[in-house]
Amino acid sequence: MTGFGRGEATTPTHLVAVELATVNRKQFDATVWLPREWLAFESRLLQTLKAEIARGAVKCAVTVKPLARAGAEDALASRWRQLCQTAQALGVPGGGAFSDLVALAASEAAAGTAPEPSEAFWEALESAAKAALGALRAMRLHEGERIAADLRDRLARLRVLHGKIVSIAPTLPALYRDALQKRIAELLPEGRTLDEGVLEREVALFADRADIAEELTRLDAHFAHAETLLSGDAPCGRPLDFLCQEFFREINTTGSKCGNSAIARLVIEFKTLLETVREQVQNLE
Repeated sequence: MTGFGRGEATTPTHLVAVELATVNRKQFDATVWLPREWLAFESRLLQTLKAEIARGAVKCAVTVKPLARAGAEDALASRWRQLCQTAQALGVPGGGAFSDLVALAASEAAAGTAPEPSEAFWEALESAAKAALGALRAMRLHEGERIAADLRDRLARLRVLHGKIVSIAPTLPALYRDALQKRIAELLPEGRTLDEGVLEREVALFADRADIAEELTRLDAHFAHAETLLSGDAPCGRPLDFLCQEFFREINTTGSKCGNSAIARLVIEFKTLLETVREQVQNLE
């Protein structure tokens, strides 16, 4: 699922900010950017993220800034004087300009490093990460509600197709018997008839082979299970992904067993719509 979240926390000396961005992915996969001095926090930060995010590609960026740069002006002035004195000693022509001072200030800021890692800084980082996760969760929850509504609509359309197959299934033996009688009448010589017992036995065998009651019952149970997953609070992306495989298994067996053109058309339509459900499920955590 896609989303973005930002969180901040402060220590007496520094501001710690965490930004999170997620996109769809079947598994949890995180990329973390930390100040070089804080790489020791990486594994703990990953565990914090993984505890809240079950699926998705996560990008996490951490920045650390000092709250105040006490004596920064004095330090810059001292550095500037040193550079000017060095240039004069080396005989470098030209005096310093304002643009040179700005460039020096920018390079000094870029060269700033994060403080040494400590438990106090980890607590600030964890607090900022949890605040970012909260904002991310709210955005992903809103998206998840829209995806769940769309999935319910698609599943309702699958239920309609399932209902049509259920209504046709009991008529299959009679349809087969009529078709078989017609075919036999065309093939037998005029005046000859087939023993009624033989015909009924063949119809009974067909009815046993083409019985799809179990498959239709399991499909109905899968619909109920899908609604339970969508209505729950736990992550349901992976269970629904597996359930789509079970839907396909049952509807594929239905098409293979029935041997009826009307049901075959409904099975194809069911499979086509089921594929869109499976694709949408990939967007859920």
